[in-house]
Amino acid sequence: MLALKFLLIAGGLGMILVAVSILAYDLYRESLYRRALALPGAGAVPPLPQWRWRTSLALALLAWGPILLAFSIVVVPSGMAGIRVSEMTGTVLGTLYPGVHSWGPAGRGRCAVRHARPGLHRGSAGGWEEGRG
Repeated sequence: MLALKFLLIAGGLGMILVAVSILAYDLYRESLYRRALALPGAGAVPPLPQWRWRTSLALALLAWGPILLAFSIVVVPSGMAGIRVSEMTGTVLGTLYPGVHSWGPAGRGRCAVRHARPGLHRGSAGGWEEGRG
């Protein structure tokens, strides 16, 4: 599920990158056209380039779908516990146990992941080994 989350993020960012690349290419074609018009001895003038605003805008807006879907997936690793935290209401009741959970990205807060047993792995000189002998 973590791979799916990263794939959705990469897909959304890739769509935004393609939208920006389309506009950059259109800007390049526009500069070639203006350069050909400015030179008096140039042969054939290339056709007037059309800006593809609608395509770029559609790609950029559609890219938010996979990104928001990816941010709604919460993966709690084994040995950890998740706590839902909302900025408006504070801690939300219910622990998120290890596994995959869906948590809405739009205004519902975030998920804090902590060790389930923080004192279990702390070894010290006078700790676990003291009773053995």
